[in-house]
Amino acid sequence: MRLTLHAAFLLLTLSLLPTPSFPTSTSSPSSSLPSFSLRWTSLRVSNILHPSSYTLGPGHMLGILGPSGSGKSTLLTALAGILPSNLEYSGDVIMLKTSGPKDNRTDTSQNLKVDDIAYLSQSDDFFNMLTVRETLGIESAFLNSEVEMRQEMLVNSLSLNTVLDRPIGSRSLGSSSPGLSGGERRRLSCALEMLSSPLLILSDEPTTGLDSSQAHKVVKKLKEVAVSNRIPSVVTLHAPRGSVYNVLTDVLLLAPGGEPVYIGPAKEACAYFNKLGFKCRKDGNVAEFLIDLVSVDVEEEEIMKKDLERIDILTEAFRKREALATQNPPPPTKTIRTPWPRLPVHRRIGVLIKRSFKQNVRDSTVNGLRLGACCLLSFIFSNIFGENMAGKPNAKSVADRTALLSYAVINMSMMALMKTLDLFGREKPVVTRERMKNHYGGTEYLVAKMIAEVPMDCSFSVAFAYLLKKFTNLNISLGRLTSTLAVTTVVTDLLGFAVGSIAPDGDTALAAGTPIMIIYMVLGIINPAGASGDSESKLPLLLRMLKQASPIRWAIESLCCGEFRGMKLARCAGRPSMGALGLVKTGDQVLEALGLGEKDWIHGIKTLGIVGLVEFGVASFAQFVTQPASRAGNRGKGSPTKTTTTSISQLNENETRQPIKATPKLNL
Repeated sequence: MRLTLHAAFLLLTLSLLPTPSFPTSTSSPSSSLPSFSLRWTSLRVSNILHPSSYTLGPGHMLGILGPSGSGKSTLLTALAGILPSNLEYSGDVIMLKTSGPKDNRTDTSQNLKVDDIAYLSQSDDFFNMLTVRETLGIESAFLNSEVEMRQEMLVNSLSLNTVLDRPIGSRSLGSSSPGLSGGERRRLSCALEMLSSPLLILSDEPTTGLDSSQAHKVVKKLKEVAVSNRIPSVVTLHAPRGSVYNVLTDVLLLAPGGEPVYIGPAKEACAYFNKLGFKCRKDGNVAEFLIDLVSVDVEEEEIMKKDLERIDILTEAFRKREALATQNPPPPTKTIRTPWPRLPVHRRIGVLIKRSFKQNVRDSTVNGLRLGACCLLSFIFSNIFGENMAGKPNAKSVADRTALLSYAVINMSMMALMKTLDLFGREKPVVTRERMKNHYGGTEYLVAKMIAEVPMDCSFSVAFAYLLKKFTNLNISLGRLTSTLAVTTVVTDLLGFAVGSIAPDGDTALAAGTPIMIIYMVLGIINPAGASGDSESKLPLLLRMLKQASPIRWAIESLCCGEFRGMKLARCAGRPSMGALGLVKTGDQVLEALGLGEKDWIHGIKTLGIVGLVEFGVASFAQFVTQPASRAGNRGKGSPTKTTTTSISQLNENETRQPIKATPKLNL
């Protein structure tokens, strides 16, 4: 069933682009539609992929073949311009536009813009609380173009019209509301990529998990879209059947270590290797023959040695062939500069706010659990600490009041942090994909997320503060208690933004967030026995800095100042007392004993605000530093491109070739 759904996705997928009508024999030559070709020159990735050059014509489909670890996906991402920032790569990637009358066609080179590329990855990530209609609408809004007709066409072509108003849902195991099926999610991914009328289709192993019949239909459909729209298409394939290979017009064969050994027309591959002494059976599977040529059997040393020698022969022959090709470079082309429009900042933030708000509000299960936790914990805290706080304030209740306020802060901080880190992790794949398209910046995402989520987070703080005040005999006013816990929640949310922005994924963020909060908690709590301020000067410098940055510390100090300032305490004769708080008669003496004599409630709130601003600055800086590589060369500022090629960092020309590493030969 899963295979069928996965197949359905791409079969209906690439009917997505509007099919232009081809000129007939009676058409005027001047009405000829433009066509697009993909050209890359000396494209290489340091230590992973060795250089290759090729021009892929309009309507052509290039299949990238090779064993596992040969760099197939790396080449695909290099063509898209979305390689990780820690990888250095060099070369030129451009689109060639052929237009004009049939008897006088002209070529112009065109930079790839982010919306020129449809990149179909192997995963489908969305905001699970949004509907299909809302997801498509948000993507259309970011494109800043009239795409309503295209959106309607895509919905019909991909059979999404029956699920337009259905929440996407989660595909996690045991989910109570799975939403869309696997095939529907894949079709939605395709619709999102095709909204921008791409000039290039890149597909990462679209046939994975499919039987031979379904795989053939998927690849054939991809090619039909490329042909009908006069654009090139590139796919990576793992052990394709003969029927799939026959659909390809061009082939790139990679050996282990990223060494290309052939690139050219698929029908000429056998003839090329026959000339090198490697005979290909005419009645055999050509794709299987090609992959066997570059596979290495590591189980037996003698066979592995022969395999490596064979690959050395193939790579050397390819280098000589490429050297001859570079002596006759393609003819020069004219350059056109195409700016990429972008939504104004306020509109981008507005779209993000709307999406985040819907995602947050509609998660009724999580919101219900958070509200239930606030009610339950306020009841538990009041029963544990409320007994000594009943009646007139006395010295015995000081420790309970301090502990209650401390646990209240810790409770709201942990709830806010865990929620933020969890959401950050789930949203990160979607946000990364959209930032690759230069839809918006990292700071814009943070601002929108804060505006959309803070009101609801603060509402839980208000509910908790109200119940805590009602069930206990706290002296602090409801307004100060509520505002302090609300500000604490906001600041902890910002801490989650900072950790989530620095961490590479959600699991890492959750793993790092818990110990960070524990450190802040240990450094921030107040010793109910008094004299808490005396120990700060004895701490190492790093711990003193962390204590200054602890939102828990400033929230607890603020609440204690609001609770004890001006309070009159009755003595409890015959009852044991605790440390420095045993002889106190007023709340001011309590604050003095706690090391808070010169501080007040507003001081803690102001310091909390400063901590929050610093955390937001760290989050914004981390978003800037970890900016994902945008498709087609990290452009999208709205200014025209300066050159005719994708801007790529240059490698050392004298870089030595890495030896080919043996990889296991898969027995399929």
